[in-house]
Formats: sequence, C-alpha cells, structure tokens
Amino acid sequence: NTPVAYSNVLQSQIKKENGARNVPVLLQTIPSLVSFTEDGLGIGNTSLRIRGTDATRINVTLNGMPLNNPESQEVFWVNLPDISSSLQSIQVQRGIGTSTNGAAAFGASISMKTAGQRSEAYGEASTAIGSYNTFSSSLAAGTGILDNGLSVDARYSKNLGDGYIRNGKINHDNLLVSLSHNTDKQILKLSYIRGEQVTGITWVGISPDEMEKYGRKYNPAGKYKDDAGNTHYYDNETDNYLSNILQLMLTRELSDNWFLNSSLSYNNGYGYYENYRAKNEFSSFGLKPQTINGVEYSRTDFIRRKMMSNNFYVANLSFDYKKDATNLTFGGMYSLFDGDHFGRLPWIKHNENIKENYEWYRNNGTKGEFSVFTKLEYQLNDKLSLFGDVQYRHIYYNMSGIDDDQMDITSKFRYNFFNPKAGIFYNIDNNNSLYASVAFSKREPLRSDLKDGIKGEATNAIKPEGMIDYEVGYKYNADNGITLGANIYYMDYNNQMVQTGKLNETGYKLMENVKHSYRTGIELEASFPIIKNKLRLDANATLSQNKIKDYTAYYDVIDNLDNYKRVGQRADHIGKTNISYSPNVVGMASISYQPTKDLSFNLLGKYVGKQYLDNTSNDEKSIPSYFTSNLSAGYTFAKTEIGTISLQLFANNIFNSKYIANGWASTEIFNKEGAYNWIGYYPQATRNYMVKVTVAF
Repeated sequence: NTPVAYSNVLQSQIKKENGARNVPVLLQTIPSLVSFTEDGLGIGNTSLRIRGTDATRINVTLNGMPLNNPESQEVFWVNLPDISSSLQSIQVQRGIGTSTNGAAAFGASISMKTAGQRSEAYGEASTAIGSYNTFSSSLAAGTGILDNGLSVDARYSKNLGDGYIRNGKINHDNLLVSLSHNTDKQILKLSYIRGEQVTGITWVGISPDEMEKYGRKYNPAGKYKDDAGNTHYYDNETDNYLSNILQLMLTRELSDNWFLNSSLSYNNGYGYYENYRAKNEFSSFGLKPQTINGVEYSRTDFIRRKMMSNNFYVANLSFDYKKDATNLTFGGMYSLFDGDHFGRLPWIKHNENIKENYEWYRNNGTKGEFSVFTKLEYQLNDKLSLFGDVQYRHIYYNMSGIDDDQMDITSKFRYNFFNPKAGIFYNIDNNNSLYASVAFSKREPLRSDLKDGIKGEATNAIKPEGMIDYEVGYKYNADNGITLGANIYYMDYNNQMVQTGKLNETGYKLMENVKHSYRTGIELEASFPIIKNKLRLDANATLSQNKIKDYTAYYDVIDNLDNYKRVGQRADHIGKTNISYSPNVVGMASISYQPTKDLSFNLLGKYVGKQYLDNTSNDEKSIPSYFTSNLSAGYTFAKTEIGTISLQLFANNIFNSKYIANGWASTEIFNKEGAYNWIGYYPQATRNYMVKVTVAF
C-alpha cells in the first residue's frame, strides 16, 4: 500500500532473461527505463536512464547497502560482473521513492537482494556461448541450512568476449561467498563479493564521418601513427578494476512488534585505465621538453595510466515496529569514503631522464555522510492508508592535491538536506486502488562538477539540485489475472543538473545547472493472460515532456583549427527547450508462451523515441528513435542422474535493426570556420545469438 510507482523483478524472471548481460539490459522491461551499452552487446560498460535521468541520480543498494560511488554517484555495473546470477530479487522505485541509504534518488531507486540460503544442499553449473566470441560460465553450490542453523553458499563466474565494437573485449571474474546462521528469531549473514574486470576502452564513440568510412564497429581508441606514417592501434587500451565488498547483516525479531536490521559494509576498490596518447606536450604532464641526440622534443607519444584506490565504509541501523494499523521504521546510516586519484607514465617515446612510472598528479577525496530517517504507514481504515517519510542528510566532502592538469583542487564542501515525503493509498474495492504522493529531495553535486567550478572551467559553479515530485496513480487487479496501471508524475526541478552533451577524456558526462525545468508524463502498464497459465501479454508505455523553461547555451570560441587556442565564450539564448537524453516516448511489449511447464518462449519489443544529445533541441545533435526485439526460449529436460538440465536460446535484435542507443555532442565556434558540431555515437549490435546450458542438482 505504499504510494510509489515500483516494479519487482523476481529470481525466476532474472534467470529467464539472463544471457550474460549486465543488470541494465535485464531491466529493459521496466517502465520509463532505457538501457544502453558502449560495446554494443551489454557485456562491457553498460548503463541506464529512468524517466530521462541518468545513472548518477539513480540510487542503487545491494542488501540495503549503497553501491553508488560517492564521488561519481554512479554504479559502474562492469565492476560487478555477472552479479545478476547471484540475485534473488530487484525492485525499481521510480521518482524520488522512499528513503534509502546512500545518494539521493532523483530518477529512481534500484534495490537488489542477493539470493538467500536454501533449505537443501544444491549445486549448479552453467555455460553460455554467443556471438562475437562471448563466453560465460558459472558454478554455484550451497550446503543448505544445516541442523545447527549454519549454511554456506558460493558462486563463481567467468565472462569473456570481443564485443560488437572494435576493442570491446572483456575478461571478467566474479566471486560471491556467504555464510549464514539462522534461528527462529534471527538471521546473521556474512557475504564477500569480489569482482575483477578488464574491459577494452569503448567510451570514445564514433563520429558520423568515421561510421561512414570505417563502418559501425569502428572505435578510434588507441589509434596512433608510427614514424613512417603507418596507422596502428595500441593493444592494451583498457579499463581495469578490482572490487572487494564485505557485508555483515543482522536481522532479529526483538518481540512480536519490534524488529532490528543492522549491517556493516566495506567496499575496497582499485583500478586504472591505460591508453596511448599521441603527440602530447610534455608540459601537459608537468615535464620539460626532452633532448635526444641533440634534438629537442616538446611533444611525443605517451602511454599513461590514470589510477584510483578507494575505501568505502558504511554502517546502517534501523528498527521496524508493526502493530495493528501501524508500520513504523526509523534508523540511520553513516558512511565514509576515502579515495586517491593519481596518474603515472609507464612509457615515454622520447625520454632523456624521466624515471619509469613517473607520477604527474595525485589528489585525494574524503566524503562522509550521516543520515537519519523515519517512515510511517498507518492504516486509517479498511480503505485508506497514510504514508509519511522524513529524511535528514549531512554531507561533508574534502578534496586536496593537484589534478591531472596540474591545477590545485584543494577545497571543502558541506551540505545539509531535509527531504520530506507524504502520500495516501486508497482501496476503492478488492480490484481497484488509487494513490497519490508528494516528495521533496535535494542532492549534492558530483566530484567532477565541483572540480570544474574550482578551476573556473564551468560557466557557473555547480550548485546542489532540488526537486518536488508529484505522483498520482491507479491500479486494477482482476481476479482473472488482468492487471492495469497508470501513474502520472510531475517532477519540478530547481537547479537541475543536466548533461551538456559533452564528455571529458574519460567518458564522464559534463553537467550544468538549469534554474527551472520539469519532467512530466504518464506511465501505463498492462498485463493480460490470454490463455490461462500458457499465453500472456505484458506491455508498458511512457509518454512524457521534459523541458528546460529558459535555457542559454555557452560555446567555446577557438582562434582557428591550427593552433586550437581558446579565446573566449559565446552565449546563445534558446529559451524553452528539450532536456538532453530524455525521449518523449518509451514503450515495451512482451508476449510469453508456455505450452508446457518445461517449455517457454518470450518475444520482447522495445521502442525508444528520439533523443537530443545536448539541450539545444538541434536535430543535427540527436539520435533517432529505434525499435528492437529479442526472442528467447527455454526448455527443461526430465531429471537425469547428473541433475536437471535446462537449455536456453537467446536471439537479440532479431529484425537486425542498425540503431544507435546513446551518443554525445559538443559545439565549438571557430573565428574563421564558424560553428562545428563534434558528435560521437555508440552503435548497438545487429542480430546476435547466445545459447546457455544449465545443470542443477
């Protein structure tokens, strides 16, 4: 009866759709959700947007503990390879939703829960092979709950592949081990998750000219020329990360009415990306020109590594009180993030006396958060329930040291946010219900945005953003299995951080504040059992408007193409305009057919409307609407001596659509040549296949 728009994805659904793809691709049936990939297949870097808001505004928790990186406020799913195989459930709350741990939710909250212990011992092995040399294999086993209440569960998986895009290669490992102890009134669980990924750099994108010349699979990452003018591609143009997550969780029934939830989490991460930099100036690395055999070089080729090492500590405590008409939850969280950023040069082409692995920058970020919340659901009578939610967040963020451009970023930031929410839920009768809610939330800027402000690179220093989210919904649940739903939302922003369309050299999406903007739309959902327990139709659609009320674009003015010297900025007042990356129409339809309990088929179609790559509503800087469809089938054979064997087939993009799901754009003005639009696209794979075999015992 909570008055929020949400969707649940259960373990059975995850298994049916899990063809070695990352979580954003698995969630493509969720209303208002658009997933996209850099490598074109969804096995490498993958992300999502919900209601047009990007991943930095989507709160993600695992077993109630925050996963978003506190600095970028984003979850990089590639750092948790094949985590979907270890999940019991996923819940997506759209809009601000209810209070949760970690970064504030502006587009949605994604709550994931790892699979719980089973009553009996089990084992499972699966292998999947697919197009573009995709390979995935996993092993899982568990003791079941023993007589003393203990149980041990473990899963290991390995993913390999070339990706659709050149250099879209992956080499990923994931390990999850959990130890649980169960009694009638308590569950104590210790979990360890290890993810290691080596992924080819694909964030560069491809320009329209490159696509026409080289084809859809081209990726310019690592391109350089030797002294004879021959073109080469650096073969270790990679993004690398090792993640270790340790979680200790306690759930205890204190009495008939009181329940305790407590958890501790430690997330250790280390990673770097390595790439080739051709004809860079020595001064850009804080170095003097080098003299080799009497020849002075002010520029040369470098191999560089940009590195990070961080520790993230979280403690969470909450109490639930349930009695008669009252359901009360209150609690708090404290987190501390300590992250180092530094860069080294493993190789320099013209090197007179620079030591190996020269470190040209190092800085540190320390971010702490303390939050408390109270949530109350009260059943006023048989039909009407009331909901209230209040959250307070205090955030401090300190940066020190020099950045990669040799600029000092030492600074301190403090934020205090008060986020109230309220709503009502009304049961008209056994089949029909209505709900309404209003929620307010504020959130802090990202590390990169704050850095831009410190350096004076931003047009205006980035500010915290605020939003009031109004939601009204209707649900219909018929006795024959038909379900219908409609949710109307109006998200009213103050200083919304929107994407400019421009990326920095690491693929980060540069942001800016816009004073007044809004997102409004209607989300429609329907499910029809055409033939009971055999044939079912599911569909949803979002129709929306996403507008900045009064927008001014700022463009860098460059002297000329030869010296590429920035000489100023030019303002272009546009007025009311569309928010970048916010399609007006997103829709999904799925037909599921299960003629027997062992055989199933699913046909899924997804439509995403036109998206602008910046906030100017310029058709030249946009990606067209697209429709793609996937077909999957599964069959479970009769149980044999070695166990139960299941076979799954996946045919993705069965109509061979040549579509683009994401991109970037920026505009520069040259004094002589005029305006020029820089554009990068991320083409998605054409028709591709995968087959998966699972043995369970």
